[in-house]
Amino acid sequence: MTLTRFAAAGLAISLMCGGSAFAQAQGKNEVSIHQTKPVDLTPVDSQANLVEELIVNARLPGPAWWKVSDADTTVYVMGVPAFAPRKLDFDTSVLRRRLDGANILIIGQEPEVRILSLLALIPGRGKQFKVDRPMRETLPPDLRARLEKQLKARGKPLDEHDDMKPALAGFVIANERGGGVSITVGDLTNKIRDLAKSKEVAVQPRVRKLGDYDLIGMVKSLAEAPQPLQELCLDAGLKEAENGLASVRETADQWAEGQVRQVVAAERGYQRCLASTPWIARQFKDGQDDAVGAITSALKKPGKAVAIIELRSLLAEGGVLDRLRAKGFTVTAPE
Repeated sequence: MTLTRFAAAGLAISLMCGGSAFAQAQGKNEVSIHQTKPVDLTPVDSQANLVEELIVNARLPGPAWWKVSDADTTVYVMGVPAFAPRKLDFDTSVLRRRLDGANILIIGQEPEVRILSLLALIPGRGKQFKVDRPMRETLPPDLRARLEKQLKARGKPLDEHDDMKPALAGFVIANERGGGVSITVGDLTNKIRDLAKSKEVAVQPRVRKLGDYDLIGMVKSLAEAPQPLQELCLDAGLKEAENGLASVRETADQWAEGQVRQVVAAERGYQRCLASTPWIARQFKDGQDDAVGAITSALKKPGKAVAIIELRSLLAEGGVLDRLRAKGFTVTAPE
């Protein structure tokens, strides 16, 4: 995978990580992409606010499951990581058992990845992230010093990102790491969908795929962000590089073993930037609404159903499970 394609795929992954928690970046903390006045960028990180009693490591083999139930129906909900390495193996015994005879398999919101369109937005191919003035000249001294330190450490020229806006520079820095892990968007849910339609499941469920994110619109909204948010995004990308996040493989392996606490405790880096972008927040709010509606509908038919929802979207305060519990359904943590 070339660096440009990696960056494009990585941005899709970054956007996907946030889940419905973006939807809470509202009120005085909201940053308008059309705002020109100074902006207070000390918003509460809504992704950090999770429903503590639902953060439970699994005892059954494989990934963790939550249950949403009423008098005659149970919806088994698997929380999946926002991104994963290719060919991720995990124990599917519980998944197969729950798919067998389920009324429906609900697959939650994912990015709509149109790679050619996305590449057109990367600097050198489009104007959205272009700048008229060298980017480093627009930065506060401390932020510029951190950026230059990171570039020196990577053996890159100090003007490496001077032609792009800080938000994209932060993204590139956060994702320009080695390690040889091939990352994917959608492969994990595709694997689950294929299993549901395979001979390993005797009574196969109907599959309902919920609507995807408008990825191109998300990229454009970030490109149009005001300078304070641009700087916040660069800071987030630098922190991700400076702190050294757990590898994609490590986090995915923890998920595969049902280690929910470890997965949600991992540093999220660039997500802090995206959490302050209202247009993106609205997209994820739409996906959360769809998930709550689909699970509510599934509970109307006696029996069982299965839902696959991004993990932090599932567990956030005001997230999918929190809202279903508020509607009066019984929500049970992993066993």
